[in-house]
Amino acid sequence: MEQKYRVLNVLFAGHAQAGKSSLIEVIVGKFPDNLDFELAHGTTVSLKVIQFEIKKSKLLLNLLDTAGHSDFKASPALGLEFADLLVLVVSGTEGFQARTFWLFEKAKEKNIPIIIAATKMDQPTANVDKIKKDLEKLNARAISIIQTSARENIGIEELISKISIYTTHRKKIEEDLSFIILGYVYRKGLGNIINVGILSGELESKRTLTSEVKTKAIYSLKRRPLKQASEGEIVQLLLNIDPKFSLGTKYYHGKFISPKIKSIMAEVLPRKEFFIEINDSHKFKLSLEILEKLKRIIPFDYYTERNIINLLVVGDLQFEFIKERLEDLIDFKVVGSKIKGIITINKVSKGTHKSASVRVVPRCRKALTVSREHNQVTKLYDILAATAACEAFHLDGLHVDIYSGKNEDDIAQAIAKAIEKVKILKIVPSQDIIIKIENYTDVFPLIEKYNIEVLFQSQTDTFFLQVKNDHFENFFNSLMKVSEGRAEIHLFKFEQNDVILAVDPGTRHFGFCLIEKGELPSLWFVNLKNNIENLRSHNILKRQLNMELTSFLRNERDLINKIFVGNGPGSDFIIDFFIEFFNIPCEDNSCVITDLSTVKEYEESDINAKNRFAPAEIFLVDEFKTTKEALFHLQKGELVSEVRSKGFVDHAIAALLIAKRGLKGEIIKLEKKPLKQLYDYIVENYSGSYSFSSIHNINDLNDLKPGMYLRVKDASRLDSKLKDGDIISFSRFGSNYKNFLATTLSGNKIIVKFQANVNVRRDFFNVLNPVKQRN
Repeated sequence: MEQKYRVLNVLFAGHAQAGKSSLIEVIVGKFPDNLDFELAHGTTVSLKVIQFEIKKSKLLLNLLDTAGHSDFKASPALGLEFADLLVLVVSGTEGFQARTFWLFEKAKEKNIPIIIAATKMDQPTANVDKIKKDLEKLNARAISIIQTSARENIGIEELISKISIYTTHRKKIEEDLSFIILGYVYRKGLGNIINVGILSGELESKRTLTSEVKTKAIYSLKRRPLKQASEGEIVQLLLNIDPKFSLGTKYYHGKFISPKIKSIMAEVLPRKEFFIEINDSHKFKLSLEILEKLKRIIPFDYYTERNIINLLVVGDLQFEFIKERLEDLIDFKVVGSKIKGIITINKVSKGTHKSASVRVVPRCRKALTVSREHNQVTKLYDILAATAACEAFHLDGLHVDIYSGKNEDDIAQAIAKAIEKVKILKIVPSQDIIIKIENYTDVFPLIEKYNIEVLFQSQTDTFFLQVKNDHFENFFNSLMKVSEGRAEIHLFKFEQNDVILAVDPGTRHFGFCLIEKGELPSLWFVNLKNNIENLRSHNILKRQLNMELTSFLRNERDLINKIFVGNGPGSDFIIDFFIEFFNIPCEDNSCVITDLSTVKEYEESDINAKNRFAPAEIFLVDEFKTTKEALFHLQKGELVSEVRSKGFVDHAIAALLIAKRGLKGEIIKLEKKPLKQLYDYIVENYSGSYSFSSIHNINDLNDLKPGMYLRVKDASRLDSKLKDGDIISFSRFGSNYKNFLATTLSGNKIIVKFQANVNVRRDFFNVLNPVKQRN
């Protein structure tokens, strides 16, 4: 492509069956779907890039076709990371649907301009007014709506014309290079090539990206060799290694950053888990190779337990795609499936490695949080190290406190050692439904029949009940039948944006539970250094609680608007602490509510709904199960089954019960060698991180081989003109070890000399750090 052409990356996205691929086919003359599964099921699976030139406008359009089915929502999420413009495809017969609202919201968050293509407008039931009304609800009336029909070729020219007038500001090529991996292609004789979208700067052929990764060649999407490519372009990149990066991985500042750290892709979480059994060891190994290839088409996760592969997928259709590809080559048996749980550790643990000292804490929801001691700002290598260790152990939830640590290697190894000391716990939510019943008193036979908890009963016989999810439908039908429809039933629910903190207060042990709508409850517990009955130590204990809750709540701290406090021995102390911690205006405990019956159930028509639970209100509630009762149920397996270690201590379970939720869990044993997995993960994803030295098996000077890369750590101890951070390739030592021959990355041969006071055998690895393992 000549530079005179401007480039525009246009994302086509919408709800399933809205007509995205058909619309692109009419524009470019070619149907974008090409996988057998896509053609057989009529749904797009992966992100496709189709180039379309508009010569009269000197415009090159990169049309990004994406999946609409929720099981493949990683595809539009990936497109949103690179798009200049979103064509939101909306069926004229259906209007806005679930995926449409999500796409609209995410595009607005990223300030991506939106055009709406109303499809199927040739059909009798099509009505553009549906779409206009949905836009009015979203306060977005000014967005252009182009009425189209792929079948009748209606509105296509108008849509192309509308797209053509959009421009996007490109930064100067002097900006640092960054790009995102959009997909993979295989070319015979070359191997795997990655499709990359250049986010900033300029990409050149024969460029060093990291100590291990270099660009061998750049090609256009039409396979024409290129010398360089600039921001906004999508090109194919051949590397000197076989790339195994996850889709959505970003290259920035010399590092490859996992999409699981911070991106829309990180919001695409597995919801189901399937177990497939393969008893033949050769077929088992082959299946793992197939899964790795499939991860280059769609993102998903898996781990192994003996002869079982646990596939973590978004839903049934995504599993069906993987299953069909496996069935083409091997025989296997699907031995079960369940709702995807959260994999975490079962208790707090500490670990050290060289300069690093860390503490790891279980989190029972999809969240990896990292904090530095004394509220220091976390560094990029802190996040990289924690992510690497988390990935190596397949953990979903974890909190890491870093007390010390100078580089990725030390921190990651310390975290790995801390995790190895404890057990891996899989937690699955058991969501109960809370209801309010009025105008009917004889509910006790049904309460007994369906094993329902009575949370509260007022003097006027208003009941608050906790009903198991799987019993609710039968209970509701029975209630309506026996009451002849007189009973009024209300779901006791909270507002969409409610964030709730529950606490079980003891005299030294405090359990906390954080609840957000649509999220798993998250547990935390604190063992205070002293008993709260010692009044002199209250300030010290409050400082400890402040540090612990700051780590636990993090960004949610300012969002919490309801606090449930169990009426335990430490309730007065924790309420006093909360008033200070959340800066709640409260005189004479006026912010504390003790009578749940005074609280109306939430009604959408209630004009005061938004203010009904003000942030200043704290709810003091009687525990409907004490800590001892909670432990009894825990041991019976009613709350947690097959847990061989208490881990989540009694008080945290009690806090969970106060919050009216339930969890089930089981200890799992993953067949793995964590440090080896950590090494593989770092090499594949963070090969730009120069500080992972201890996992290269280089222990003394005799382990250094010609061709190994060294990074200068302390140039002040050299007599050479090298600077800290410079990378050189080792050749050989001189006869007295006081100097050695090396080659710079630019190809110049140099002699590296040490200062006279350096003991080479003792100090070498404090001056130079190995960064590449010999192949």
